[in-house]
Amino acid sequence: MQRTVTFISSVLLTLISNVSSYAQKGNNLYDFVPVGKVIFKDDFSHDTIGAFPSYWHFSMCNKNLEPDHSDKKFWTVGKEGNEHLLMIENSDGYLDPNIGTKKYLRDSFAIDFDFRFYIFESGCAELCFYTYEKQDPCMKACIHIVKSGEISEYDFLTNNRSIVLGQYPDTFAPYAWHHFALAYKEKAIDLYIDKYRVVSIPDCGFTPIGVSLGCIAPVGYKHFRITTGMEANSFTKLLTEKKFVTHAINFDVNKSTIKSESMDFIRQLAQFLKANPSIRLEIDGHTDNDGDATTNMKLSQKRADEVKKQLVSAGIDTKRLTVKGFGASKLLQPDTSPEAKANNRRVEFIKL
Repeated sequence: MQRTVTFISSVLLTLISNVSSYAQKGNNLYDFVPVGKVIFKDDFSHDTIGAFPSYWHFSMCNKNLEPDHSDKKFWTVGKEGNEHLLMIENSDGYLDPNIGTKKYLRDSFAIDFDFRFYIFESGCAELCFYTYEKQDPCMKACIHIVKSGEISEYDFLTNNRSIVLGQYPDTFAPYAWHHFALAYKEKAIDLYIDKYRVVSIPDCGFTPIGVSLGCIAPVGYKHFRITTGMEANSFTKLLTEKKFVTHAINFDVNKSTIKSESMDFIRQLAQFLKANPSIRLEIDGHTDNDGDATTNMKLSQKRADEVKKQLVSAGIDTKRLTVKGFGASKLLQPDTSPEAKANNRRVEFIKL
């Protein structure tokens, strides 16, 4: 299979030697904090099992295929326990989020999702960016996460060149879920997988306007999210605005169990509180409007309690922390879309 892909600019090529050794040196600086507004969120729970995902557009690049050929049948929604996932068997195509506008990324944004490789020897998850106003599916800046652990980019316009950006220091086991996150701010890019920051690029040399998902071998995706207005380490808002709202603390569905990728955020907050010992916080839990109001109220309280528990475990005096659960009583916006629901599910920190 061949894809016509163009990657960022010559600026990136001069940085490869600086970033490729990040994971190999054991860099464990996970500082991904998606605190901005959710503009796209899909957990595929609204889709019919076996159907094409309804919140995405399909595009093809290989123009040598038969006119009536479509790989859409290879992009289907599956279910694992209580969770839905996007299953991709094999494809020449891409999926674009149906956001309603072609130019939706900003000077700062974050993308995160879970992915897994299947039992096959080869596997490659693909995250691509549109970099021009005209969204040509054959002209993308693409990052590949290869089953061998290699994170790379490809430029088929220049002798099929492959450039290694970094290396995942652990092993991608078949069927094991991993968490991917990307933070972009004013042309600086950080890539994270699980607890590792595997790539850091000070200036990538391009401005993305949209994003696509792809693959080269069977891959599964779930919990896909795009946030804009991302601000890293913005705890200083507690000093100036006396309030900090975050979507960086994520929980298992309908549970108070904090997801592992959220624990570094809590550790960062604990470090901030240790450096500012006079600050006392109220931890407020909020849910969306799905389900029973009484159940949501109890769930939000349990989630706030769990955040407090983790902060206390990190060395914060319990007397500095109070908790409240509000359920869906204080929605930020009408609960009418997956994005709105994702924005309404949040944790707020109030300086007392």
